[in-house]
Amino acid sequence: MVPLAPRYDPRILAAIQALDDRREPVAEINRRVGVAAFKLGLIKPSYVHVRRFVLDERERQDAERRRREAVREVVTDITGAVLAGRVPTVYEVLDRLEDAGR
Repeated sequence: MVPLAPRYDPRILAAIQALDDRREPVAEINRRVGVAAFKLGLIKPSYVHVRRFVLDERERQDAERRRREAVREVVTDITGAVLAGRVPTVYEVLDRLEDAGR
């Protein structure tokens, strides 16, 4: 059987999310995670794993932020159209929302 990468305790993953501060370098976040892991009685994750998790989580948050902004723009456009007396079809709305989700 091939050995697999370590599975981290959900508490350490939650700690990484809570300690992430975009104004700080990942190395500082890693140090703080080490302290949190010690206090929780857990093994400290490697810098590489902390870095990967932090960068992935930031990318996920950025994508979600972009999606929300795109949906907000669609809603604003549709509201303006309705106020101007033009009612878009449900298909137009769904197409725009689908595109916003990408």
